[in-house]
Amino acid sequence: MTSQPGLVFGADPAHYDRHRPAVPELVAEWMVPPICPVAIDTGAGTGHFTRILLSRAERVIAVDPDTQMCTWLRKVYPAAEVHLGASEKLPVADRSADGVFSCNAWHWFDPAAAAAEAARCLQPGGVLGVSWHDRAASSLWLDEVQEVVLSGHDPARQVHEFTLPADLPFTPVEKHIIAYELEMTPRAIRDMHSTYSAIISLSDEEREPLLGRLLDHLTERARERGTPTLTIPFMATCYRAYRLE
Repeated sequence: MTSQPGLVFGADPAHYDRHRPAVPELVAEWMVPPICPVAIDTGAGTGHFTRILLSRAERVIAVDPDTQMCTWLRKVYPAAEVHLGASEKLPVADRSADGVFSCNAWHWFDPAAAAAEAARCLQPGGVLGVSWHDRAASSLWLDEVQEVVLSGHDPARQVHEFTLPADLPFTPVEKHIIAYELEMTPRAIRDMHSTYSAIISLSDEEREPLLGRLLDHLTERARERGTPTLTIPFMATCYRAYRLE
């Protein structure tokens, strides 16, 4: 297992892709311009946002630092141009993109360097769009699971928080929040939790009992409700800023 938390997902791309909920289309409707000839998906992962961009842009460039993720992307999304690389050094020319996007990945980047690189790549008027979509606060979550999930993140790079250095040529950052709910079975919720970096990084002896306790807890909540599913609150936090001349 890699010691870099942001690179653990490639150990099983199919598992991650299958068990992480899809990116809401409303995120793209707000972040992606109606006309976006060249779009870059940075930290593309298994391509949840790449898929959406392929329906909205003429040319989609997917960039990820994980070789296994890149192999997955090339297989599943052959229409995208896939590059092994980092958000801090994108493989495109100056002022060649109309949009640079990051979905559920910005917290793994050096934010100042990634923002400066986006400014280099974007043509004037191009958009930098950053979003996260994840579970919202709920009494369903077990504290011990929450503690593990949160332990995988650098406190200096908070999820759902985005700012830009004042010296970069961007318009003021706009923020938009989309709240929504999904009906999920206890097992689907358990499997979703198994895709978080800190839980992936646990040993089998730690991970399986922890997820087992979560499944038991959720199964009991569903039994109390009298239905096979639970209503899970989600929140998408979206940001955008436009490249100045």
